Amino acid sequence: MKKSYFLLFTVYCLLFTVLFWGCGGSVSAPPDSTITINPETVTITDSGDEATHTQYFTILVKDSNGTPLGDIKITISFPWAKPDPTDLVQLYKCEDPKCETPEAVNSPFDAETDESGTYTLRFDYQSGWLEYKGDVEVRSGSAFGSATFEVTYE
Repeated sequence: MKKSYFLLFTVYCLLFTVLFWGCGGSVSAPPDSTITINPETVTITDSGDEATHTQYFTILVKDSNGTPLGDIKITISFPWAKPDPTDLVQLYKCEDPKCETPEAVNSPFDAETDESGTYTLRFDYQSGWLEYKGDVEVRSGSAFGSATFEVTYE
């Protein structure tokens, strides 16, 4: 009889653990974590040439001790971004650090840091007699980071 209670107790503990921790997916950053984005500020002076350009942002998530956090879910947004190459800004989800196979996504979108706590964001933007400004924002749990992107016309 005691053996069956022990087995039942073990099964319940395992089920609780799976429900509590999820099925191995990414988790949000713990409290007091930091998110930094490099570069912090990008200012482009538009000379009037109509073109599409690419900017990369490196996002780094660290815990309160400064240790990089791998496999952390982050949410990335930019106010002018839409999944259309004719719009002002197009965000791309990169599954590899070199962003060799990017996927056009809407804003906001979810991504995950790699084992070293970093994520590379590909950011395509338009120029050609344009002026606009916005903040790339990254959130995970209570952690927040931002970088300013601006196109000015000369």
